Amino acid sequence: MKKPEEIDPNKIVTINTSSVVGPLYNFWSTRPMVNQTRFNSSNFTNGLDNIKSYVKNYNLVRVLGGRTDNLNTFYKGVDGSGNIITDFNGLLTSMRNFMRTGFKPRIVLDNVPWAMNAIEEINVYGNTNPPDNYDLWRQYIAAFLQTLIDEFGYDEVKTWRFRVGTEPNYAPQHWNGTARDYFKHYDITVDEVLKLIPDAIIGPGNMLTEGVATFTTELIEHCAKGTNYATGKIGTQMDFFSISYYEKMDQNTVRLENVVAPYRAALNSYSQFADIPLDIHEFGILRDEFGERGLSLSDGTEFGASWYARIADLAYQYRIDEIYDWGQEIEASNLSSGRRNVTEMFLKMKDGNRIESIHNLSDHIGVIPVVKNDIIYLLVYNHNTTRNSTNNRTIYPILEGGQISGTNSWKMNEWTVDKNNGVFMHQLYEDIRAAGVNENFNGRIYGNRPSDRFAEGWKTILNTNLAQYEQLAELPQTITDSIVQKMDNNLTLKINLAPHSVKLIELIPQ
Repeated sequence: MKKPEEIDPNKIVTINTSSVVGPLYNFWSTRPMVNQTRFNSSNFTNGLDNIKSYVKNYNLVRVLGGRTDNLNTFYKGVDGSGNIITDFNGLLTSMRNFMRTGFKPRIVLDNVPWAMNAIEEINVYGNTNPPDNYDLWRQYIAAFLQTLIDEFGYDEVKTWRFRVGTEPNYAPQHWNGTARDYFKHYDITVDEVLKLIPDAIIGPGNMLTEGVATFTTELIEHCAKGTNYATGKIGTQMDFFSISYYEKMDQNTVRLENVVAPYRAALNSYSQFADIPLDIHEFGILRDEFGERGLSLSDGTEFGASWYARIADLAYQYRIDEIYDWGQEIEASNLSSGRRNVTEMFLKMKDGNRIESIHNLSDHIGVIPVVKNDIIYLLVYNHNTTRNSTNNRTIYPILEGGQISGTNSWKMNEWTVDKNNGVFMHQLYEDIRAAGVNENFNGRIYGNRPSDRFAEGWKTILNTNLAQYEQLAELPQTITDSIVQKMDNNLTLKINLAPHSVKLIELIPQ
């Protein structure tokens, strides 16, 4: 090992184990769910035990109706006295089944029922119009919430999050109105929710962060100092704020820093919102390197793994509290993607303290250092924005400070995700092609849904070789009980990183 003064300073990461910068908090435990009736199926719920180690909540979308599939038609019109008619039996069935799973629900109050608009206008995600009559909307929100309270109890329901809408700045796909129309809709909905649940946790719809967005931080300004359309007072309750974030591999970038910075700055500019959660409620890699989307919302290989580590590093820097995740497993199986194995690394570090690191590293390479009890963890990643990159990197973490000063000898363990570790997709593709299964060369490649690329026969290959894929998909330990020594009051490590790779280093004092 070279001495620190002999190492290229642009490859050094200095880690001060005495300086805590914040907790290694759990940002990964909520999943969106477009159809809550799936919890009525035992085939679906029986498979959920495999994810309970890292999934705790489900965010239930389009529960109120107005859907293109006509599910959740709980609103049945108005009687002769102007009172709404509802039938929430279907809601109660699916919510009872949901609650039996042990997950925590979060409710999205988004699409307006079809019957609340005189003119039916079908957009991509259903009825995205505001209601014609807000008195009826208020009645519906009140009846919906009262049904949940009567069934599950006020003390339980008040702990659920309520989000008003989905991507309200994406018109007309998710909101067929102006920004001010949405501000009004948000204010009135929040007002009605708070009448029934004064302790409610409530916030606006997740903001689309693509170029077609019709407004951005104006919503924060409205909630901070605008005139509330429901109360006439200044400001609207907002207990959390959220965005959508999707990467596109064909753009060869990681956009998160530029996307989130204006929202973080806007929230920080108002004392009442500076400390509320800032979340990502839709998340993934939307397109592959050829611009193909498919149904996959992530990459199943080492590329997706190193990208996820980079995103996590930025999330901690910008205080992103939660990232809702569509799923980290591979279609038709419980097999882990490379990204799922990175989550496994985070589970090892969870509830530790992130510590200070100083470096001049360029591009998308970094270290997330954590102290948990007496153990030091380093999550080290090298991400490149092109799949075929050959950009191997070497970095030298130099650990200093109180956790290091009293111990000369450390036991080191290492776990690795890269093309040859913790990833089975390459072998699966090789086997499918060797079997002659029809391949759609215009389909998405290496997504977490192989059906985007291959004809139905791919599942036979998956099941035939399942034992092999299970072994390849496991997070491998690549160093076990190696002893490293402190020199000159610091501990210097040399870490070699493949072009798309993530390593977890564990250092245990001896």
